[in-house]
Amino acid sequence: MKLRKRFNYQNCVGKKLSSKKLIAQIWGAILSQWILLIILTALIIPFCVWGIGAISKYSCALQDILQVIITNPWYSFFILLLVTLIAIRTCLILVDVFNLRVEERRITYSYIVILCCLGVLIIGTLVIFDVKDQPRLAATFGVAGTVLTWIFQDTIKGVAAFMHLRANNLLHIGDWIKIEKHNVDGEIKRVSLTTVTIYNWDTTTSSIPTSMLHSEHFQNLQNMMDGKTYGRQMLKTFIFDTNWFCSLTKDKIKAIEQKHGVKLNLTDDEIGDGILNARIYRLYLYHWLMNHPHISQQPRLIVRWLEQMESGMPLQVYAFIIDSGLSDFEWQQSQIMEHIITSASWFNMHLFQEASAYDVSNSNIYLTNQPATYRKEELL
Repeated sequence: MKLRKRFNYQNCVGKKLSSKKLIAQIWGAILSQWILLIILTALIIPFCVWGIGAISKYSCALQDILQVIITNPWYSFFILLLVTLIAIRTCLILVDVFNLRVEERRITYSYIVILCCLGVLIIGTLVIFDVKDQPRLAATFGVAGTVLTWIFQDTIKGVAAFMHLRANNLLHIGDWIKIEKHNVDGEIKRVSLTTVTIYNWDTTTSSIPTSMLHSEHFQNLQNMMDGKTYGRQMLKTFIFDTNWFCSLTKDKIKAIEQKHGVKLNLTDDEIGDGILNARIYRLYLYHWLMNHPHISQQPRLIVRWLEQMESGMPLQVYAFIIDSGLSDFEWQQSQIMEHIITSASWFNMHLFQEASAYDVSNSNIYLTNQPATYRKEELL
């Protein structure tokens, strides 16, 4: 019978917490703390009995004892402490419920109530013990407050950071954030006064102090994921071997168009005998990316040569892919890179790669009666 009653009680609390009404959720959170409620009731009953005077007819001595107990500041302090503890635990239980339902405002209000309860506890303690009329006690509270402030300085910084992030609308549950310094890259699962819990894309979980997000740099990529930007940035650099740079004639350019079925869309001013294959290739990539269905032309689309390096000439592609989802973006980016690598051979261009053991073992540098030729292959 007792087990059945307990089950019914827990079921009742669970129904209230799962309710969509805020009042029912609050009652469910309060009722879940039945042990603290029993202790609070046990402390309040003597006060009610003494206030009503129900026992004055039978025992004046007992009433005097109750009066001594009730007028003791520690009695009031314990009641205040229990009420504050119940209120704070109620808010923390509600925060768990609001986190599951991603109700950002209610989470913020719950933490504000927690801070207010702590403030009431501090002020109430000073009033109950009448600190202003007791210099020694005031000094004791001052020293204790200083020590506690030093101990919980990180918590205080976290509270300030939480309020800053919430007030400026910088962080929400479900946002994708990245902190490269601490190898954090994933989705926010929980935000509290002191910590932020993040589920990384590598299936690990990171828990970082809230103050860190206020004092250090982090990236919030959620607007990009929600499609509120032009797309996700693609910035890739390909190093080409300049030994393969050569001039092209109009006939060779037309042969490239016919053989590979591409339309260069270049004007007569851009095409001329003696033009470098590197320039034709750069212009081709630029026009190809402009007409790509998954590439956004805004805010910028750049295909440029960078400064010459010892290993070759870098070609940088700076574009924005419309598909910002993790798997979709990587798929489109890989296809674009594959086309860049494949189309380079159409213009007789080759990526630079340092010599490996295989290249050395298959080198054409060996003793022979015939002289070695190092002339590059003719185009087409």
